[in-house]
Amino acid sequence: MTNKVGERFQITIDKAAREQLGVQPGDQAVEWVEDGRLVVAFLPRPHRESMLGILKSMTGRTIEPITDWQALKDAAWTARSREVIASLHREPDPDEQHEPDSSAP
Repeated sequence: MTNKVGERFQITIDKAAREQLGVQPGDQAVEWVEDGRLVVAFLPRPHRESMLGILKSMTGRTIEPITDWQALKDAAWTARSREVIASLHREPDPDEQHEPDSSAP
């Protein structure tokens, strides 16, 4: 099927080609010229489920997506704060030797 280039240099992608390629409105198209022809490729849509699917296949269990990042960060800060406070209250071990920090000036 032929298409006419519009005033804004736009063309319509034939329905059969759209369906075969799975092109949807809002997809990002990248075009370049190769051997005197216009080549158009479509970038994959961003999504969040892919890593969860990979983890499920590796662990065999469903992993729920994180919906409340602030609560997760707060819980991590609380846990780490407790670890630091506990280490400060711990009696020093005389046999424990600390090596100097090699990055210190």
